[in-house]
Amino acid sequence: MTVLVGTISASTAAAAFETLRIPQRVSASTAAKEARRTAERQTRGASGQDVGEPANIIQSTEVALDLMTMGQRQPQAGLKQALELYSDS
Repeated sequence: MTVLVGTISASTAAAAFETLRIPQRVSASTAAKEARRTAERQTRGASGQDVGEPANIIQSTEVALDLMTMGQRQPQAGLKQALELYSDS
């Protein structure tokens, strides 16, 4: 009887193991949301709208600042007051 001993790399073993894993079940609502997003992206792509255009992306810093100040009204000057302060300096 002959015994063959071989070695494989850890990444190869991990890749082989990943194919044997049972995929995680996704809830119906999550699957529906993903399908809606995919359809929306395809519609935008077909209409010529580039999803990656900067005008179509909300900057995360703007959102973060909005969330930080949400519910806290910041004092704002009127146009007349702003012009007066600007001309004074």
